[in-house]
Amino acid sequence: MQAVAKARQKMIKLDAKKIGLASLALAIFVQLVTAVSLLTYSYRTKVYAEKNGRIINLACKAYDPYSPFKGRYIRLSFEEESISSKNLDKESFQNHTKHGKRYYFRMEEGADSLWTVRGIRKELPSEDSEQASGKSKGIYIKGKTYPYMIYPSATDIISASFPFSEYYMQENYAQYMDTIQWEDFNALKPILSLYVDKKGQCIQKGLTVLNGTDRISIEEYCRIKIKTP
Repeated sequence: MQAVAKARQKMIKLDAKKIGLASLALAIFVQLVTAVSLLTYSYRTKVYAEKNGRIINLACKAYDPYSPFKGRYIRLSFEEESISSKNLDKESFQNHTKHGKRYYFRMEEGADSLWTVRGIRKELPSEDSEQASGKSKGIYIKGKTYPYMIYPSATDIISASFPFSEYYMQENYAQYMDTIQWEDFNALKPILSLYVDKKGQCIQKGLTVLNGTDRISIEEYCRIKIKTP
């Protein structure tokens, strides 16, 4: 009987070990699938945006270049985070909105190649409805509004936030950015370019600044200033 009990305990331990190994293998597989999915999503979004002309440029400012938890990055704020209700179409005010809730911001390109908010929607409009309304040239991106947005007469300025405000850089470039005043950096007229997919999600294309009369990437600007290859 003791031999049978020992054999049974051994089998239980082996089964538990197999289950543990299987769980570990499954966890690794899920992580790999997630990583591959993210990489392929970025590539697909880039190709889709380039093919369909869905690349937008936002005027921005920069501050707070360092996070002890996330690493080195430039946290950006955008001119379009302060939206004048006078610049929005009437559909933006047909319904009440909730603080911090996700919305779709209708972006239109200006003569200076910068994009500005011209409308806010609770749901992403279909291409057919956009064409029917004569607004097929706009591109929608996801964001949030603060505080309550009710009607045009209720407020002059609507505050917004967007999920692409952190621009990461390699360590030596970020360290250089730490050494300059943000007033001086903002004087370089930084512009963030974004790839936008059909659902309004954005991937950063790049951050550029003025170097004299030329517009170059922030990475190239740092290379010039710190004289690295």
